[in-house]
Amino acid sequence: MTTIVWGGTGFLGTHLAYQLLDQGDRPVVTTHERGYIDDRLREAIDHDDAAVEQVDLTSAHRVFEIVARHKPDGMIDASGYPPKALAPAEEVDRRITALTNLLEAGRVFDVRRITLTSSMDAYWGLPEDEMPFVEDAHVPLQEPEDNFIVQSWVKKSLEVIASLFIRQNGQDIVTVRASGIYGPLYRTFLNLPSRLIAQALHGDAAQLPASDGTLPVAGDGYDLTYVKDISRGIVMVHRAESLKHRIYNIGSGRRVLHSEVVDAVREIFPTFEPVLPPAQAGPSGPYMSIERASAELGYTPEFSIEAGVADYADWLRQHDR
Repeated sequence: MTTIVWGGTGFLGTHLAYQLLDQGDRPVVTTHERGYIDDRLREAIDHDDAAVEQVDLTSAHRVFEIVARHKPDGMIDASGYPPKALAPAEEVDRRITALTNLLEAGRVFDVRRITLTSSMDAYWGLPEDEMPFVEDAHVPLQEPEDNFIVQSWVKKSLEVIASLFIRQNGQDIVTVRASGIYGPLYRTFLNLPSRLIAQALHGDAAQLPASDGTLPVAGDGYDLTYVKDISRGIVMVHRAESLKHRIYNIGSGRRVLHSEVVDAVREIFPTFEPVLPPAQAGPSGPYMSIERASAELGYTPEFSIEAGVADYADWLRQHDR
């Protein structure tokens, strides 16, 4: 089987390609610019077990040309932009044009299934008493506040567009809402596991302000899942012979506390003592139900936070620059 992974040389996209390779598929990965390609993926490309294409997804001609030439059985969209990297008008134009091109190419060339990667950001604006968030939740379109890393408008808008294509064209399009992700090839070092492990490796002072200048509170957390579990879950959805629903949550199914991440890192680096502010109230932070994917597809995470942090730390040791 041939599967195009749009954005397949990025963090999540590369792991999706590995999952497909492990299951006997031939992934075609795309990149916007000729950037870094991980060693294993490069080797697969060199042996023609995978292929790579450079593409600007806003170019309908180029998207259609790639789909026409490779004749994929399926497509997974793992493309995107860093949060708040573009001005609103430019971001809306690029993201919606890119998605429209992918979905229309899938229609024209009769691609069997298109899997879109959304995220827990789709639930932004729901109150905490509705957690764990379920796929049928009525998410608000108007939101009370923004967040420096949340991309809720993107996820909600793209799911609405996908629904239009499903209703009017009868296409097999499924959306996966992924939890927070950490693990090998994560390049921005915004999430807590990556920052803790990197600082422990370098012996830096354990002050961990995020990009907005805040410190994570020890008693808070969020749905956090190792990238190998996320990619495996997405591919399980994508390769299923038939699906009962159009949206699936893939994550850990619980709120992973920041203190748990600290404890997992300390198990590997016993002398490392990160300083996180104590909780002022009960734990808070979003998390999703994975009951639908578990019951229908048999998905459950294989990596505990301890196992994921240990595996990630081992990878960072080997790839530390």
